[in-house]
Amino acid sequence: MIKLIASDIDETLVDKDKNVPERNRIAIQKAQEKGIIVMLATGRGTYELFDIPEQAGVIHDDRYVICCNGAIVMNIKTKEIVHSMGLKYEYAKTVFDYAYANNQTCYIYTLNHKYGLNLDRDSYAEEQITELTDNNIDFLKDQIILKAILKNKDMNYLQGLEIDIAYLTNYDVEIAYSSDMFMEINAKGVNKARALEKVCEHYGIGLDEVLAIGDNYNDVAMLEEAGTSVAVANAHLQVKESANFVAEATNEEGAVGEAIERFVLNK
Repeated sequence: MIKLIASDIDETLVDKDKNVPERNRIAIQKAQEKGIIVMLATGRGTYELFDIPEQAGVIHDDRYVICCNGAIVMNIKTKEIVHSMGLKYEYAKTVFDYAYANNQTCYIYTLNHKYGLNLDRDSYAEEQITELTDNNIDFLKDQIILKAILKNKDMNYLQGLEIDIAYLTNYDVEIAYSSDMFMEINAKGVNKARALEKVCEHYGIGLDEVLAIGDNYNDVAMLEEAGTSVAVANAHLQVKESANFVAEATNEEGAVGEAIERFVLNK
């Protein structure tokens, strides 16, 4: 029996305009009326959720959101951080230096802010981002660094950098991909599945009682660990192979709603 639903955000819950389709909103509401816990599990930082939790209708007492691929678990209503697992400063510095030397776009996420190097046009539209013009990030030494990101819209090229990043960080980090342009670098052991496990322990729920929904490589661990998992129709092939079920709908068409209808509402 499903007791908790965990959904990714980008290319899963929201459409291209970052809005939650009506089909998803209605299904989430009906699931919650049945006593099912619905939460979000995203690669976004806590300050990048914007109005999506409100749109989805998931802000309630004793409810949580997984951010930065599992580096953070936050109370969605009070904004209290209940779990964090940071990336070692020296690894963040190594990635940042690599990006600087190779003229790559790079982001560093802390608890409260996001810093960027070699920003592109899309990056300037983002809120709460500070552009850095050199590779001096000593001011971050005493801060909790949640993840580093390399950005390139050529995924073949980006994936080709993985062997360098893994080697330079002593094979001691988690590397995943999202949105067809991000290499996400977290501390070893950080992924959505492990964070979801901590949330489930809080509620006394087993992972076998979870419905997980996602689309990209950073969702794979969560999809593989959940008792029921759904890949949206626009998901990558590997992600589809990791899931129990592939939705007919894309994120634009309300794939999260379809998953809830099928496995919770029994439509």
